[in-house]
Amino acid sequence: MQEQRQIPRHQVDCPVTFVVEDIPRTGTIFNLSEGGCAIQSGVPVPNSGYASLSITFPEEVEPVVVDLALVRWVTRTEFGCEFRIVGSKARTRLQRHLLRDRAA
Repeated sequence: MQEQRQIPRHQVDCPVTFVVEDIPRTGTIFNLSEGGCAIQSGVPVPNSGYASLSITFPEEVEPVVVDLALVRWVTRTEFGCEFRIVGSKARTRLQRHLLRDRAA
């Protein structure tokens, strides 16, 4: 199957708190790009809908907030999100983390 993503993803291990259907939940982001992420979580999420995310990078105190993400796919323990609304400061911090990851 041909890769359809236009933005490369990076393997990461970042805690995330996310809210889906007004319920806060936790998980781990295992792959990340400027445009989205994949999350592993022990709690099920709906097959479609929206989420907000607070991503905690190990070297930073404040989480990076994704105001709105679209749930694109779901398996039993994982799901993928496409970032739709990310503030400019949060986007800059996300880009900075990905640049550090590329350099490592």
